[in-house]
Amino acid sequence: MKMLWIICNESIGEELMERVLDRDGVEGYTVWRDVLGKDNVGNKTHWGDAVFPGLNWVFMIFGSEGTIDGVIERYKTFKEEPYARKAGIKAFIHSADEVG
Repeated sequence: MKMLWIICNESIGEELMERVLDRDGVEGYTVWRDVLGKDNVGNKTHWGDAVFPGLNWVFMIFGSEGTIDGVIERYKTFKEEPYARKAGIKAFIHSADEVG
């Protein structure tokens, strides 16, 4: 089983769900909205205030290797959109074992 994390600016969260996650093979996922993010390299810090406006959404997706591979392909296509890159989006993957 694989676990995929996707972190993005709130401005593209709903579209990411529609285009990437709500597709064949994905049985479900968890979403954390209104997540703060600190960027020490670029200009993507989001504290939700006047100085650093905006917030992030975090998605946690579990699935078989084949399911997650499909999500990753759709993610890569979505990330190619200039507005998605500008808004801020990253993904990370690792193995996961269900306990119990």
